Amino acid sequence: IEAIGRADMQVAPNRASFSVTYLETDKDSKKAMQLAVERGRLAYDTIKKAAGKDSVIQSSVNVTALYEQYKDKDGNKIDNERSDKIRAYEARVTLSVMVVDVSKAGTARAGALALGPENSSGLSTYLERTTELNREAYEAAVKDGAARAKATAAASGAKLGKLMVVQEGSGPCLGSWASSAGSDYDYYRAAPAFAPPPPPPPPPSPVASGMVGGRQVTITQADIDSLNLPSDDKTQGVSSSVCMIYKIEQ
Repeated sequence: IEAIGRADMQVAPNRASFSVTYLETDKDSKKAMQLAVERGRLAYDTIKKAAGKDSVIQSSVNVTALYEQYKDKDGNKIDNERSDKIRAYEARVTLSVMVVDVSKAGTARAGALALGPENSSGLSTYLERTTELNREAYEAAVKDGAARAKATAAASGAKLGKLMVVQEGSGPCLGSWASSAGSDYDYYRAAPAFAPPPPPPPPPSPVASGMVGGRQVTITQADIDSLNLPSDDKTQGVSSSVCMIYKIEQ
């Protein structure tokens, strides 16, 4: 008897990500960059206080020259890209954030939003498959295969013998075959999303402060609470399959 064991578990996401960008403009490139970096550094500190070691933050900074413009014969504005026609510099600091503890992601993003970024992305949750999750799905697939083999034996009147082969993968083990009853695709297509139970309440929101442009900027509890937009996490699928061969006893 050949049996294909399948498992398709629905689990909560274990990662969240978002990004924020802070823009500053000044006639002096160094000044523009300094202002943007100060806002980015304060946002970094706020996120770290919210998520701690559960957050990984990557930062980048770049500076772009803004040129004087002129109109062509059709009235279109064209940048005059000459070094003596630079009217200002725009500095851009971007923080790309990954949060391991999804329950802390909303508070972390709210802290970053409190600094008023000029651009921000949505909060995305996803699943990073771990060794433990893969093993759990595999074990569930083996149990499913054993149950299918027993059901096959019972329905056909055969006596199920010892297990001879277990092969991880979608099979088949005994050569190619086709069935009008469906295909393995049915077990691997995306499962519909179900609203998970509400996450546990986030830890107390942090308070951070720092110098930005020569003035003290403080992020308060009220600032963060007012920007902490709730969001439901979508469950994620983890699939596994095995091919199992049992001996039929006479």
